[in-house]
Amino acid sequence: MAPDPSVNTSGFARAVRASGAVLLLSAGAVAQTTETGVTNVPAAGTKFAPPIRMKVGDQYLGEKRSYPSPVLQDMNGDGRPDLVIGDLRGKITVALRQPGDGLPQFAADKALKGRDGKDLNFANW
Repeated sequence: MAPDPSVNTSGFARAVRASGAVLLLSAGAVAQTTETGVTNVPAAGTKFAPPIRMKVGDQYLGEKRSYPSPVLQDMNGDGRPDLVIGDLRGKITVALRQPGDGLPQFAADKALKGRDGKDLNFANW
């Protein structure tokens, strides 16, 4: 049974989204698309803190990359959403979420590798 889209959880209302993923960091909360197609989004009237630049390791997310596009996915099975970052040139990297409460912290991103051990790259140029 699909979750009720009108349920409000911790100041976040649930809304159905057909596909894709949303990354929203506000007041220490992360909103994302789940496998069931439900996305947690802010309730009407929610006030947001000013935006911050996210870091992966000691660098800003997407530093020196063309149009980085992060999505959340648990890549190592620890129950915490990690960042998978693709860019215009087809480079795919993963930044694992670090343990702890509060604003999520991510390790430095590393290339996503295929079964053959080579870096995955989906360049379209």
